Amino acid sequence: MKKQILAILFAAAAAAAAAEEKPLPVWRMPQVWPRHVQLRQQLIDVLRRGDPVKMEEICREALKILPGDATWHYNLACALSQNQKPEGALAELEKAIDFGFRDADGIAKDADFARIRENPRFSELVEKARALKGTPGRGQPALVPPVIPAGGTVTLNETNTTWNYDAGVFEAHFHIAEPAMPIASLAATFRKSEPASPENPSVRTWISNGTVAGNLGDVYVNRDLGHSPLTVSDFPGIVNVLYGPAAHAAQVHVDHPNTLFPNCAVFGNISRARLKGAFWRSYGRASLTDPGLAPRMDLLYRNNQFWVIPAHMDFGKKDIGDVFPGVAPFQCISVGSSWSDQNFLRAALAASASFPQKTKQSIIRRHLMGPTLQWLLRRTRRGVETEDDYLSPLAHPTAFDAPHLDTVRIAETAHALRPEQIPPIVSLSIINSRAHPIRYPVAGRDYPDSISEILYATPSAICFVLRAPDGIRPFLLHARAEGAYESKPATFAWRVVHGDASAVKIETPPGETANTPEKGFAQITVDRRNIKERIDVACFAKTDGTDWGAPAFISFFPIPQEGRVYRPDGQIASIDYSNPEGVYSDPLVSLPRHWKDSYSYDDAGHLLGWTRSYNGKDAAAFTAAGDRIVERRGDGTPAKAVHVKYTPRSTNDPLEPLTLSYLDDGVPFEVK
Repeated sequence: MKKQILAILFAAAAAAAAAEEKPLPVWRMPQVWPRHVQLRQQLIDVLRRGDPVKMEEICREALKILPGDATWHYNLACALSQNQKPEGALAELEKAIDFGFRDADGIAKDADFARIRENPRFSELVEKARALKGTPGRGQPALVPPVIPAGGTVTLNETNTTWNYDAGVFEAHFHIAEPAMPIASLAATFRKSEPASPENPSVRTWISNGTVAGNLGDVYVNRDLGHSPLTVSDFPGIVNVLYGPAAHAAQVHVDHPNTLFPNCAVFGNISRARLKGAFWRSYGRASLTDPGLAPRMDLLYRNNQFWVIPAHMDFGKKDIGDVFPGVAPFQCISVGSSWSDQNFLRAALAASASFPQKTKQSIIRRHLMGPTLQWLLRRTRRGVETEDDYLSPLAHPTAFDAPHLDTVRIAETAHALRPEQIPPIVSLSIINSRAHPIRYPVAGRDYPDSISEILYATPSAICFVLRAPDGIRPFLLHARAEGAYESKPATFAWRVVHGDASAVKIETPPGETANTPEKGFAQITVDRRNIKERIDVACFAKTDGTDWGAPAFISFFPIPQEGRVYRPDGQIASIDYSNPEGVYSDPLVSLPRHWKDSYSYDDAGHLLGWTRSYNGKDAAAFTAAGDRIVERRGDGTPAKAVHVKYTPRSTNDPLEPLTLSYLDDGVPFEVK
């Protein structure tokens, strides 16, 4: 009897605690999601080890940053049950149900609850979950997707926006109503003042004839605080997206896009730049250098989104030139600053308006709006006429300029496109397997830094920063085609579209006969010794009946601040990291460092190590493994060494806030 009373009191206390606990507002999720991902991975690791004690620890830590999260409460209930804490397990299971975990059948069958399944309270909780299915969790607003008229405005708020835990972005929920008037009736509403845009006579005629989709169902999102807004009234049928007061307060309505819009074609622009201190950059360059942004932009690109961002100071400016470390099709970079994005935004909307209805439906269903627009933008560029032109640098600049933009041709090409002619999208991956071993250099051992040579690696763009001293660099890539019409097999083409093509070889991987570049497998070998600028290799795919589609890119970036000298045998002689030529180098790609490394070899050409000097004076010596030598034998060979750790160091110069430094990491050890 006493145990029953205690259990009742415990349950009452737990219910009271749950009532006080409040889930985070959806707009707070970007702040805590990275930590959630870390804890989720830790949980997966301990589940593999079968460690319920550690599992409980992780779940409690997660609930500190994500109070009221139904899944973390459920995981905690599982851990407590395994740890033979039945009262706590039942209390946490009830919290999970209260906060929205309503899979009654899953709860009933979960093996983690074997120890509490016979408890009458467990059956009651299963029935509670069944009864509450379809209702919002405690403290959460009900999801009410609004119906938006074509050409209307939707404001994103807590009742129509959720957080996608798998993708790490918001997800908008609304429906676009069928228009009260047919598509043909919208032609008269177009302005006639700008012939080289969607208002041109051809588009109006197609809409009048009812042969095209128009912009019905398209969505526009501005992420620059209205600095360079689209005149949405010029595009009848387009839905304008705004963010509500709570989103504004959380600053999630500005800068890089962060929202999925299922079953919609999304067009957006960011006419802003970051110009503070040493880390100045356009938002386009930030997409490639700020951790986590490239995967997010790629995700949106593969979900029917097309984004335009001005290059601003990052391209074509005197004494700066092109400072992008790579290129990526998940963004359209426009030459110029504010409002240069409008040319390409309007051209993309012209294309969208010109697609035949069935073609547009097929594009959106196959998640190919972003890739199809990128293909159109490049294929119709002035001067790009033939297939060979398209597979050449002519079609694939770092940034797109208005004089080469042909909006009439874009619209005409879109209008002629049929569903079976929509090109597939390329998905890239880096291969390093037992069958194809490629040795990738290790940070801190093979080169002085703390970060990987891979700046970003997404399915549509990969960037290798060539940090290691090796003169000849092999890379192994695999390409797949996605979104092909009726899953037709694809053929691939690989081309150098930027930089010194003579420094690149694209070949069948060693030991392969069937897995050729045309089949999607390629070994790309880069001769690092003499290149001074970025090299971009584009991979294209096509199927029977389609053109070569939008490219995926592999970029190889030599750090411009380095002065390198190679020996006649191709091995590195020295690297001067102190920027001897005084060129701009992105500190987010490579932090400044103020030393020179000079390499030494034995008579057989095997690396012995290197000497580090500052201003011509030797300061330290390193073994071939990258360890600092602290004691030598009588013959001069290393006797003892210590591991070093490379780390950023602050300075007092506001224009150079960080430099790369190193310090001993551990105690000296004998060198064998």
